[in-house]
Amino acid sequence: MSSYAILGGTGKTGRCLLSILLESPENTINVYVRSRSRLLALFPSLSDNKRVAIFSGAIDDIALLSSCISGVNAVFATVATNENVPGLRIAQDQSQSIVAAFCHLRTQDPATKLPRVLILSASMINPTLVAHLPSHVVWVVRHAVSHVYADLEHAERFLRLHKSWLDVVFVQPGALVDGERRGHELSLELEISFLSYADMAAGMIEIADSVKYSWQGLSVNPKQEGAMGWLLPFSMAKGLLFHFIPPSYGVAKQLGLV
Repeated sequence: MSSYAILGGTGKTGRCLLSILLESPENTINVYVRSRSRLLALFPSLSDNKRVAIFSGAIDDIALLSSCISGVNAVFATVATNENVPGLRIAQDQSQSIVAAFCHLRTQDPATKLPRVLILSASMINPTLVAHLPSHVVWVVRHAVSHVYADLEHAERFLRLHKSWLDVVFVQPGALVDGERRGHELSLELEISFLSYADMAAGMIEIADSVKYSWQGLSVNPKQEGAMGWLLPFSMAKGLLFHFIPPSYGVAKQLGLV
């Protein structure tokens, strides 16, 4: 029997992870969310599923987070956003809370076995994975999602300070889109877009169950390349605006555009 914890269970990646893990009766799953009611609205059957435990709270509730990740085989850290928010630190807060929770568990029992942590990251912060892409494409994407990438880079640097006692894998896919599972492949060499969230989740589970990839960054790639989402050009334009004119994010938020 395998046991997993999903941080961010109502996000797109978290929902796909939960759906796939529920397919096997051998899995037990701890789900960490901000809103229990929202999760149950998405998965009504969880209300009486004895294999699933729901933990509802803020990501900085260290005692609650410690209970969620205690005794599992792997932690899927999927709390994230696609918005290029100036000053974003959602990845940093998640990573710092995970380390604090592990310290809490080790304080209670120095011999406790800690789970593998899979950090949902992005290929654009790994030069090896995007070396095959045209430089102008890299420039546009790096600037359109600059605040998200800066947050991920800070979070990764923080986690690497704890390399001696943690097992962390940085999962760094290319662009993600909605869609069904069509098959995936893992790669340490390059990313291929566009990958469905469902295939992304299947790839993360494969990595979680592997003994390889500790402290490496790798991509989950589609076996059958998906189509670009029609909203992507609009998202890129918004992101560029928020990069070059950060106060515009506040205006867009007031207008309900984000």
